[in-house]
Amino acid sequence: MTISQCEDVSVQLTTNYSPFEIGSIIESDGLRNGDDYKDATLYFPLNDNENLKSIVLVPGYQATQNSVALWAEYLAKRGIVSMTIGTNSLNDLPAVRADALIDAMETIRQENERVSSPLYHKIDINNIAVGGWSMGGGGAQLAAKLNPNIKAVLSITPWLWPNTLSESDLNHNSPLLIISGEVDTIAPNNQHSNVHYNYTPNSTPKLLFEVSDADHNIPLDPSTSNEDLGNIVYAWLQLFLHGDMCYCDLLEMDLLDQNSTASN
Repeated sequence: MTISQCEDVSVQLTTNYSPFEIGSIIESDGLRNGDDYKDATLYFPLNDNENLKSIVLVPGYQATQNSVALWAEYLAKRGIVSMTIGTNSLNDLPAVRADALIDAMETIRQENERVSSPLYHKIDINNIAVGGWSMGGGGAQLAAKLNPNIKAVLSITPWLWPNTLSESDLNHNSPLLIISGEVDTIAPNNQHSNVHYNYTPNSTPKLLFEVSDADHNIPLDPSTSNEDLGNIVYAWLQLFLHGDMCYCDLLEMDLLDQNSTASN
């Protein structure tokens, strides 16, 4: 990227964007029903763009796909195809949620080939990210270990068994963004997010963004602190799904963390 090419990428333009109108489809509309998850909703921007990037989001323990819908709707408004999935059991453990995410990636690939889909031949099937909240966030990291084709990981207040977690579990190359909460008592950072960050290889692009005064649930809202949270995630996906290096500089904390949202 040249300097002139990056002039259109700034904190001001990233923050003051014009959202796309969005549509959504579910399984009764023809969306594939994967064996490893239960129910899905695919949100997409209503524009004429092709080569759309995508992300799959899975919820946490005892939660439904609605818990991660705010992120899916937000990212779709910013031009990223976003699918939420449920789990076959609300009690599914992180490893099962990892399988669900990988199965859902196949659903996105098949949606690109479904002739009656509004996204027919509009999805870039080679650039798919995964994400999740709590056990789903932990599952997203495990999915990256299982599937090296995952282009980026969004792990929101992630939870993995702390007593059995090892560095080998998180030995993957998928760029990892962890969003944690400073006062999270369900997945305390010294047992979860910080450990996950440290266990991910230093050769893997990784970023931890700890939200000041946030509990386990606040990071589920991308509008937190005038969309500081949403902007960080958007910039991360632009960098690693689109390969737009202009967003690398924007990920410096003193730029996108305009409202002192991060405590770490």
